[in-house]
Amino acid sequence: MKKNLRHVISASALALFVFIAFGSMDDEGDSSSSSSSTTVSADNSAKAKQVGETLSTRYFDVTVNKVALQDRVNTGNEFADLKREDGNQYLIINTTFKNTDGESRMISDGEVVINYNGKDYLFDKSETVMLEGWGTMLDQLNPLTSKTTNLVYKIPTEIKGPAYYRPGRSNSDDLIAIGNIE
Repeated sequence: MKKNLRHVISASALALFVFIAFGSMDDEGDSSSSSSSTTVSADNSAKAKQVGETLSTRYFDVTVNKVALQDRVNTGNEFADLKREDGNQYLIINTTFKNTDGESRMISDGEVVINYNGKDYLFDKSETVMLEGWGTMLDQLNPLTSKTTNLVYKIPTEIKGPAYYRPGRSNSDDLIAIGNIE
């Protein structure tokens, strides 16, 4: 009973911290919110950076180094691995964030947009992998420092089409083309 109570209190404290941290982020009411538009038009897909190219956003230089599509996530730690799930696959995006601002900034995962049968589908929830080098989990970077991490998104196996990564806290037209999901 005490162990369960401790877990509830810890989870509540973490939730409160996340609420406060995200509430204090300085977006100054501009268009840096990526949820302002989920459509990938022909115009902004043509301007999209490619894997290996650096995308400069308001606070960060973001580079997608490598992309993989797998039926499970093997981290090297069996307790943190994501197991195979029928009907789903994992999109793993190895990404480097460099803080180009003059003060520390929190990084966030971002979202994947996949055009399937003429409709854009937004995958804005990444999977939680509790290991260093997997996800951004409330990470904050000091000015001119970098972090490379693996972002994991669960997507249905039926989905096919061109895919784009939009970093967190970036403009709606800040895209990196990550390939064609097949």
